[in-house]
Amino acid sequence: MYEHPQAQYELGVALYTGEGVVENEEEAIKWFRLASEQNHPAACYMLGDCLLDGSGVEMDRGAALEWLIRSSELGHRGARSRVMAVLEKKEGEDYGRFTDASRQTLKEHVLHSVDNQGRKIKRRTTR
Repeated sequence: MYEHPQAQYELGVALYTGEGVVENEEEAIKWFRLASEQNHPAACYMLGDCLLDGSGVEMDRGAALEWLIRSSELGHRGARSRVMAVLEKKEGEDYGRFTDASRQTLKEHVLHSVDNQGRKIKRRTTR
């Protein structure tokens, strides 16, 4: 099971939702992390989402964005729009280390890619 990211992800989902097992968000995070470290797109998304909301793990916006961006790069359809929503600036909110410049850099990273000749190309959004 330790080398099967799909099985790890599915066990994480079962533990997260309580489907067929006792719900245990902390244990689900362990399985999402194992699958994420093997580049499972949905596991990266779930780990990022849990880190963002503090579900089963201490809230960590920076780590959440890293996992959500990785998920996006791996092709998860909802990850890119989730990253954009997280990066949207709201008046009166303290973003700590996320300055306007760092937020813009992340947006460009999520919205743009590089072709095989090193040219910057715009990705299609999935809204």
